[in-house]
Amino acid sequence: MTDDTKNNRNWDSLEQLDWHLWVLAILLIFVLGVSLLSFMFPGTFWLGPEQASPTSQRAFFGFCVLLALVLVYLLQRQAAVRRLKRQLFEARAAAAVAEREAAVQAFRSLPGSVQFRDALAMEYRRASTSGTHLAEVLLKAPNISLETLARLVKLLRSMLRQGESMYRISDKAVAVILPRMQSSDAASFAARVEELDGIARGEMEISVTAFPDDVSSLAELEARLRVV
Repeated sequence: MTDDTKNNRNWDSLEQLDWHLWVLAILLIFVLGVSLLSFMFPGTFWLGPEQASPTSQRAFFGFCVLLALVLVYLLQRQAAVRRLKRQLFEARAAAAVAEREAAVQAFRSLPGSVQFRDALAMEYRRASTSGTHLAEVLLKAPNISLETLARLVKLLRSMLRQGESMYRISDKAVAVILPRMQSSDAASFAARVEELDGIARGEMEISVTAFPDDVSSLAELEARLRVV
């Protein structure tokens, strides 16, 4: 079931509940008004002419008009509220669609695998020359939608520090280069990725490779890249 379908069902349920409450409120007002009129009617019209009070008759008809105006006003306000709520829902739905499309476009605009290999080679030379660490994290999600993966990439951007970079290996996989990060720290990073909202446990395959903890050469580092 898609998010749009869930939202539509939630909206329909909310509209139905809201409509039921409005109908109940209007019905209660109508019943109370008619009940009060039924008590006023005998004392206003069934008494003799010498006992009938013009004031009570005017009050009776005035209350009838007031009751009718209140019911009409409530019905108009209900229609206006429902129209505004519908416009608000449509605006939020359009904003959500635009946000998803922007996330997908941002995902597709990521540097590709060629740029990833070039950056990995450059970071490897830098790490081997300075004697520092280097880690790469490969995230594969073959069973989730492109929109879900794009939303994940958006969350991943906020986790990256200065100097760290992310690349789109395919429409189902992304890779992250983590300079100066040991294997244990990269594993902690991968664990944080698994806890991100919107991704069920087991839907994403994450592999971590670190230099020089796991491999000792660039060829071995690149050999760990296996994207199905």
